Amino acid sequence: MRTPIRTRLLVAFLLVAVTSAAGLSYYFLQELESFALRKLEERLHTQSRLIAELVSSAYLAEGDSAISRGESDEIARALQAAGPDIISRIRLLDGRGVAIVDSAGPDGVDVDYSHLPEVEKALAGGYGAATRAIDDGRVGIYIAEPVLADGIIVGVTYSSASTFSILTLLDAYRLRLVVVVVLFIIVTLVITEVLARWLSRPLRELSDAASAFAGGDHAVRATPMGSRETRQVAEALNAMADEVERMLVELREEERAKTRFVSDVSHELRTPLTAVRGAAETLLDGDVPEDEARRFLETIVRESERLSRLANDLLTLQRIEGATGELPLRRVSLKVIAERAVEGLQPLLDIRETTAVVIGESPAVLGDPDRLQQVVGNLIDNASRLSPSGSVVHVELAAENGQAIVRITDEGPGIPEDALPHLFDRFFRAQPSRDRLSGGAGLGLAIVSAIVKAHAGTIEAANRAEGGSVFTLRLPALHDEP
Repeated sequence: MRTPIRTRLLVAFLLVAVTSAAGLSYYFLQELESFALRKLEERLHTQSRLIAELVSSAYLAEGDSAISRGESDEIARALQAAGPDIISRIRLLDGRGVAIVDSAGPDGVDVDYSHLPEVEKALAGGYGAATRAIDDGRVGIYIAEPVLADGIIVGVTYSSASTFSILTLLDAYRLRLVVVVVLFIIVTLVITEVLARWLSRPLRELSDAASAFAGGDHAVRATPMGSRETRQVAEALNAMADEVERMLVELREEERAKTRFVSDVSHELRTPLTAVRGAAETLLDGDVPEDEARRFLETIVRESERLSRLANDLLTLQRIEGATGELPLRRVSLKVIAERAVEGLQPLLDIRETTAVVIGESPAVLGDPDRLQQVVGNLIDNASRLSPSGSVVHVELAAENGQAIVRITDEGPGIPEDALPHLFDRFFRAQPSRDRLSGGAGLGLAIVSAIVKAHAGTIEAANRAEGGSVFTLRLPALHDEP
């Protein structure tokens, strides 16, 4: 049987109230103890310094390198005379850390304190302070100050006093504490019962609305009523219902987009097909040197193989974008990838009368070489398409902050500012008037973004101040083991 909302609220409020009260009580007791310790330490410090100065100036003769017996007797008599006005126990130690005067009486004389950390600090010329628990449950504070004569440490004033601790305070007021706790729990129970009854009715209605919504009735809405918090919950539930309805519409649109995706894959196949066609037409023209012909044939073979892989992997790319696919990763040189992409696009670049150059070096990365070549080739293809004749597309390799960088810059007209935030969205085209023959279906950069994300990288586009655009690809660098 499920626990009613009112009972849950009652228990929750009670737990919160008791926990908060206990926590605040403990905090303030700690602060009270810390405050008392600080104030006591300040008073002991002032007292120790004053006594050290008095001993040095009033009781030590000029040239003394130690406290004599007569001087210690005079100091003991002075402490006994001032006994009612002294707030702590005061001991005067010689240069070895042995007590020669004790305000508590002669029984404390000849006790060796040199092993205590605070005394060691004072004998070394510093200020020593320590806090320790003592037998009666209180907390003791111990202060040590060096006594100087002509800059030489001849002794130490050692003061101590005690104050209460949390445990002793609780023990002293345990009966009152029990009474206060019981009264607090009773009052809290009464208040939480009233609040639980007041909140339970609108919460039950919210529960009914939520259950109906979970059961498939997406048209149901909660009526805001009750306290402000309850009304906010009802409004939030209604907002969630509106959002779910919107998401259902978007899912239907996404399904239609996936259907269109199959018919638009030619956008990604066009670039390697053009490279193969350009190489073949160059060979058909004749008069091609043997080494050049072999290079064009290798391009045809390589791009044909890549076409086959692309045809088989387009649906895999769709799963990659949905974080359900896997990539065959291996060590990849981005410079080799960039050079192969340029080589594969060379016939197309010749037709467009543009040049692509690869400059710089970058670390190796862990990735799929075919996918990365697809990314770089797509970006070079786009840059050369938009660049004027005679321009140069730069493929710059670099390393920054543990990442491998590929920057592709062009000398084209740039990207409309309102298009930059949506450039990598699926089916988005910066120039809607372009048809598939001139600009594609807007899948290229979306697939580029999906591949980059699958490699744990990022890609961004921007306009250059001197004209043209720049695409920056960042991938985690693969560092060599020492």
